[in-house]
Amino acid sequence: MNSQDLQLESVFLEDIVFLLSITILYYDHFLTLDKEIQFIWKRPRNSSSYLFFINRYFAFFGNIAGCISLFIPSLSSSSCQSFELYDRLFRSITQGIVTALLSLRVYALYECRRSLLIIFMSIAVLGTGASIIVAVLNPEASTQLDQGCHTLPGSQNATKTAIGWEGLFVFDLFIFGMIMRKAYQMRGFEEDVQTIRRKSLRSVIVRDGSVYFIMMALANLGNIVTFYASGSFQKGSLTTFAGCLSVTLMSRLMLNLHEAA
Repeated sequence: MNSQDLQLESVFLEDIVFLLSITILYYDHFLTLDKEIQFIWKRPRNSSSYLFFINRYFAFFGNIAGCISLFIPSLSSSSCQSFELYDRLFRSITQGIVTALLSLRVYALYECRRSLLIIFMSIAVLGTGASIIVAVLNPEASTQLDQGCHTLPGSQNATKTAIGWEGLFVFDLFIFGMIMRKAYQMRGFEEDVQTIRRKSLRSVIVRDGSVYFIMMALANLGNIVTFYASGSFQKGSLTTFAGCLSVTLMSRLMLNLHEAA
């Protein structure tokens, strides 16, 4: 198989992964739309409702541009470069939003300790800011094919991007450790509470937070591996998948919290 055939195969796989990712995002959106209407739209607005909207609809509408860049034919070189920059900024902001929301869940789990909020929000802001700076100062080459634009990341840029995902994985691991610590502390408390009322908000955070970490750990690790073990066109090929999955899981977690409230 020559280099052109390998390139076309990689592009085809990239398109398939992208379509799978947004299918999960949009399909789950419509699956949970009835819950959203019941527990978000029909209740009085509060800060949690607005945060839910930001997480859910920023990703919902933001991924439309990705569809345009990959599947619309005859895009100019400048258009491809603009779409590539947009995509990297969009992914960075999306992960920043999800990280901030997950941090707020753990902040609530620990009796709203102000010190934890400052630490978590600082990490979220600094991490998102660093990702944006890397995206702006280290643009990646975007290759035009017969249909759409596809990124050809260099080894140096791929390594820098991988570091960001590795940092996100370590942060998620830290969050998971805090959730498990609280779950251990709550064992006796939860047994008493469950006999007199519905499951508590804390138990929802522990349960859904654990599921979130396990699924995102697998997705993030898979994406990190692509930066080091794949060909040029396949580096970071699971970025969209990890982003869509994180938004989907966070939306589910927030809906479950509103339902239990």
